[in-house]
Amino acid sequence: MEFRSSAMETTLLKGDKFMIDRSYYRRHFCNRQDLVVMRREDFLTVKRVIAVAGDSIEGRSQQILLNGHLLDEPFIQHTMQVGTNPKQDTFGPITVLPGRYFVMGDNRDLSLDSRSPEFGQVDGDAIVGRPLYIYLSQSWSRNGRRLY
Repeated sequence: MEFRSSAMETTLLKGDKFMIDRSYYRRHFCNRQDLVVMRREDFLTVKRVIAVAGDSIEGRSQQILLNGHLLDEPFIQHTMQVGTNPKQDTFGPITVLPGRYFVMGDNRDLSLDSRSPEFGQVDGDAIVGRPLYIYLSQSWSRNGRRLY
């Protein structure tokens, strides 16, 4: 699959091509911090699972609280100052519904994800696989990089 968005930078760069294990989530549960390939309307995209069914999630000034605890997320990036996009910087609290997942991009300021009502929580049936490794990137040092 070729990634066509900047929503997951720096984990995945626009144009990275990566392998997918399409059977992984048929055998395993989706866990917090998993990367998932999901079907969104008529295309595939990648997001990170931040919260699972029953979790409470809240955003406060670009920081994420999961069940009342501040998350340590070394993989994310912010390119905009707090307050530039208040609807993405601060939201919730939201309780994740049964059979659903709250997903976000690693490039938090440029990601359309579960923070947005039009995207919403993701149904488990929309998750089609797990990204494994990058096999071709414009950044040669990323070729062969494992995502897990």
